Amino acid sequence: MSTAVSRKRKGKEKEHKVTAALPLGKQLAHTDKHVRDGAIANLVAFLSRGAPSDPYEDANESSEDGRTGERSYVPLNVEEMDKLWKGLFYCFWMSDKPLVQQALARDLAELVLLIRPEKDEDRFSAAVDFLAGFWRAIVREWEGIDRLRIDKFYLLLRRYTIVTFRLLAREQWSSSSIESVNTLLSKGKGPISYEDKSVASSIATHLADVFLDELDQTLSLPEVSSQPPCPLISLLQPHIDLLAHTPTQTVHTRVMSTLFQPLLDALHAASPDPEEAERPRKKRKDEPMYAHIIMECSVDGNNKASSVQLRKALLQALFHAASQEDALDVNRRKIYKVCREEGGDDED
Repeated sequence: MSTAVSRKRKGKEKEHKVTAALPLGKQLAHTDKHVRDGAIANLVAFLSRGAPSDPYEDANESSEDGRTGERSYVPLNVEEMDKLWKGLFYCFWMSDKPLVQQALARDLAELVLLIRPEKDEDRFSAAVDFLAGFWRAIVREWEGIDRLRIDKFYLLLRRYTIVTFRLLAREQWSSSSIESVNTLLSKGKGPISYEDKSVASSIATHLADVFLDELDQTLSLPEVSSQPPCPLISLLQPHIDLLAHTPTQTVHTRVMSTLFQPLLDALHAASPDPEEAERPRKKRKDEPMYAHIIMECSVDGNNKASSVQLRKALLQALFHAASQEDALDVNRRKIYKVCREEGGDDED
């Protein structure tokens, strides 16, 4: 048999017919990349068959050939979702080349926006259930990730941070949708929880590390900037609560230094108030501007706020969290100190 014929036959043997079906865990975690790719393709079809390619497009709009999008997704219970995500976790674990890892991280995150339940009103809750499955898998498996694989899982966390912002923007940043996501992230065994010591703190600190960069990038997207302004303080609430309550001082320091202090610096730099601009501050090198956060966010969820309004609201939120009875004293003192240095109004 000639080499060309052999290659052609081998190629035919590897052809995969996409079926809208929930893949088995052993297919998702298979050592053969072709099998894993086929399982992901089946999952995409299962979650999104007939859905528009644009996640912000109306699901009821007809396709180009005049057919209305057919839906096939059936909500999974917690046990089924955990089985699916165990397979997806190890599917990502098996990806061993940078470009493959990047593409798979993007594709796994996009699944959140592709889910199409039978009823449109269930679309957000189905996406949140999928997000919950992801975070349960991450929290459960995190300690078993070796140092050679940890960077690619940090990449996956970054992609899920981005897609979560996009999901909330698709919901027009409604208070109920933000509350649902915040509860998922910060309660029980959520990745930003301070209540359960079994949750690895490195997950929360990484989410704090990437928050500003990814929110700023998300707010620059045309489909996001066309939505109502982003309620910044509500979005930050899990991190604010963590700052006030975490018993781990390295976590407090990291969250303050990579999230809140850079944000306060950017808001201060953007202030048109001469008195505000002249206020003494510690100089920091290469301070990011976060222009889209400053231009596209609100305090009340209705109207875009100025940098001065955003900064004042952020300081008030930090002060309020620190003043709670269950806030740790050491954290409270540190937050109060920041508020004083940032010129917070004592009367407020």
